[in-house]
This record gives sequence, C-alpha cells and structure tokens, in this order.
Amino acid sequence: MDLVRFEDVAAEVGLEFRHGAFQWETGPDPAAMMGGGVCWIDYDRDGWLDLYAVNTWSNGEWGRWYEQGALPSSRLFRNDVGQFTDVTTEVGAGVETRGNGCVAADLDLDGWTDLYITTERNNVLLWNVDGENFVDDTSLEEPSGATPFGWHSGAAVGDVDGNGWPDLFVAGYTDLNRPITSATKGFPNTHEPEPDLLFLNNGPGGTARTRFTEISAEVGIEPNGADYGLGALFSDLDLDGDLDLYVANDTTPNQLYENVPTGGGYGFRFVEQGVVAGVGDTGAGMGVASADANGDRLPDLVTTNQLKERHLVLSNASTAALAFTDATKDTQLVEFGVGSTGWGTTWMDVDLDTDLDLVIGNGAIPVRDLIEDREPAQLLDNRGPLDGFVLAGAQVGLDEVGSRLARGVAAADFDNDGDMDIAMGTIGGDLTLLRNSGAGGTWLEVATESPAPGAVVIVTLPDGTNLRREIIVGGSYLSSEDPRAHFGLGGADVVSTVTVRWPDGASVTRSDVAADQILRVDRMEGE
Repeated sequence: MDLVRFEDVAAEVGLEFRHGAFQWETGPDPAAMMGGGVCWIDYDRDGWLDLYAVNTWSNGEWGRWYEQGALPSSRLFRNDVGQFTDVTTEVGAGVETRGNGCVAADLDLDGWTDLYITTERNNVLLWNVDGENFVDDTSLEEPSGATPFGWHSGAAVGDVDGNGWPDLFVAGYTDLNRPITSATKGFPNTHEPEPDLLFLNNGPGGTARTRFTEISAEVGIEPNGADYGLGALFSDLDLDGDLDLYVANDTTPNQLYENVPTGGGYGFRFVEQGVVAGVGDTGAGMGVASADANGDRLPDLVTTNQLKERHLVLSNASTAALAFTDATKDTQLVEFGVGSTGWGTTWMDVDLDTDLDLVIGNGAIPVRDLIEDREPAQLLDNRGPLDGFVLAGAQVGLDEVGSRLARGVAAADFDNDGDMDIAMGTIGGDLTLLRNSGAGGTWLEVATESPAPGAVVIVTLPDGTNLRREIIVGGSYLSSEDPRAHFGLGGADVVSTVTVRWPDGASVTRSDVAADQILRVDRMEGE
C-alpha cells in the first residue's frame, strides 16, 4: 500500500453533480437522508464505463427547486476515455423523483445494459435502446410489471430459476404512510415495513420487451412477515450452481436465503437460514458485499452497520451447508467502524497484490448538518491470513481527501488503467470519484459481452495460485459496480489459465494470457 494514493478527481474529469437533498436546510425527512446510489454502466458499449447518479429532493424544498427552474434529476455521465460528459437530456436518462438507488443490468437480453432505479415512490425501469437513448418502461404499450410503488432500497439481479433470463430482487424498506403509534423503538420501527419483492423474468410477451411476475410470497421471501430491507445481493454462496440471496435488514435479523431446487411450481424455493447460518445480525444492516476475501475460493460476506455496532465480516465456513463464522476472530480483525455509520462497501484489490481489500463509505444518520455529519471513508488492507486486516486510509490519502456524508459506493476501473477506482454518492453534497494511482502491480480484467450476473471467473497464476471472482449485479449500498472481473496479479506477467463459467454451465478457458490487459470473452466461444 505504500505507493497507492486516492484523490478525488470528480471535478477534474467532468463529474459535476450535487445531490439535491437539504440544499436550504435539514429536516426530518428519512427518505432524503438515505439515498445516494451510483451505478457504473457501459451504456454505449464503447469499453469505457459511464456513471449514473441517483438524485432526490427533501420535503419542504420542492417549491424552492421549482423557483430555481426544475427539480433535481438523476444524471448519466458518458465516459470519453476517462473524461465525462453529462448526456442525460440527450439520451433521455433523467428521472425526476425521490430516488434512492440503482442497478445496471441487461434485463431483456438484447445486449444493451438497462437501468433500474429504486425510489420512495414508483420505481423506474429505463430500457436501453441500442446505446442511443433510454425509454421509460411505463411509456410502453405493455409495461414489464416491475415498477411498484413504495419506498424501495437495494436491488439485485440474477437468474434464480435457471431459465436464462435475469430476475430482479427489490428490497422494501418502510412505509411512511403507515405509522405504528404504539412503537417502543426508534425509526424505522415507528412505521410498518415495506415488503421485499422478487420479480421473475418470463422473457418477452406481446409487445413487452420482457414481462416480470412478482413471486416473493410463493417462493419463501420473508416467511415471517416484512422486515426493513436495505442492502441485497445474489451470490452462489454454497457453490452448488445456483444463486442464493443475502439481505441486510435495518434493526431486524439479516436474512440468507438458500436457493433450493423443487420438483414443481417455479422449480426452486428460497429457504431462509440467516440465524442458522450465522449471519442473522440484528444491527442496522445497510451495505453488503460478497467475495473470496481469504483465498479459500468460498464467497465471504461483509455487512455495514451504525454507530456503536461494528461492521460484520463473515467468513464462509462450508459448502455442505450455509455456515459463516465471525472473521474478526479468524483474521485478527479489530472491531473497526465503531463510532461511525457505514453504508456502501466493496471488496477490491486496491494494491494489485492478489488479495482483496475492503472499502467502506461512512456518514451519519439522521442528517442534522451537511458538514458536521460527514465521516471519513475507511480502507482495510488485507495482509493475509497471518496478519489480517489493517486500517490503511491515512496511508493511501483518504485523510487528505476528507470526510463525506457518504451513502452509495461503487468500485470500477473508470480510466482502464488496471487499478480500481471508487465512485461515492453523498447526501446533499458533490459526487466523489476517488482515482487510484501508484498500485504498481500487474493486473487483468475479464469482460463478458454484457453484464453476466452469477458468472464466475477463475484465474490460475504460474505458481498455481487460484483467484476467484463472481460477477455480482447489485450489492454495496444502492449501487452497481464494474461488471468486469478484476484481478491484481502481484508481479506475474502472464496468467496460466483464465476460465469463465456462466450460471447455465457454459464455460470458456483461455491459456497463457498476458497481464495488463482487458480480456474480452464471448460466451459463444465455448459452444
């Protein structure tokens, strides 16, 4: 980490975006305090990742915004070789609503990545038309059926039933129109929870680009009633070939759903095993991430929490049954994060030394002051099984970057130079883009023809070391990350083999792959 430096280059590269909440004064508006999602999306398929930032406004400021000319709108910035241009109006990607988060995925399998935006009102689905413009799903003659009303937060995409079409999970948070007058706990328990939703993708029908059916109750989602969901991701946590679901809940137990095949119905069922599997924490669960953090090829989990609750790093202990152990004991990880409130989080190889480090964006809640409530981002340097994780934010310049009122966090190599950078959404403040420089190691990025949720990429180094990455669409907090699999290779200048395995079992293997390149792999190569 000695040479790695992060600096905020958002203004330098053209990312002029300010989150619209509390521009005149703060107030009791929880929905405006908890948005700030960001999504990396190569909407025009030019090989450079573009950035979508979700926006909102706070209660009491609607009229003032209109006096200024217009409500705050979510914005799309096109990446032109590392420099960004706001193309929102040009391509029709603007959304004026009380937005929370987003997820970028090719939901209709036409080869172009679409955008799904969660809100406090009706969710929004923007179909990508040949990389030229976006069309709002509700404007179509036959909408998809996946834009429900209600306060929804995290979204995740993956093919849960194995029919080849990407399905959509949307976490429900709370219903501000249904207060609980007898509540003895604080927010969000002062209001009834909003149910989680699972939209099964049935493919196109009639004139619809694709049709979704909401099946959460039928397949076992929230079997004991609705909780306060925030972060969510799909990941094959038991390595049995199908996607499991992890949901971080605010003040109620986090949930881990095992995907179990069945002989009838939809062909699968989700069995909730959060407490049994060791992940049912009852803290203020917010952001989530999954990756092989300790090199045993099993996906581990992290969940961010609030204030006096430490963040959770959970080590995957078995594939025979979903079981996780507290990694603070196994990796000598100190109780980090206590005193701050964590939101977006991501595993990424910051220094290209082959192992995954952990980044967390922090910011206070409730929001009372846009400056005083800022908190520094954290970086935990992974120094291997013997030395564990070490706080390294100051070492890489995060102290110089300064504190943020952070929410969404999404990692990506925006400048295609081989190291991972970080986009960070903030409440009431400017968008942050932390450019990574000085990593110094060799690297490899593996790109599929479009985002491939659930695909697994395994790299074998010349010394026999295997590195595993799973393509996750969604996760962190309200955000979507780089759809390419990124590997730090240490000093290796060649990779012995690269294998990409898709969820349906198709695979492609390349041998003797040179380092320091973006390797593009077409699924059709394996047929």
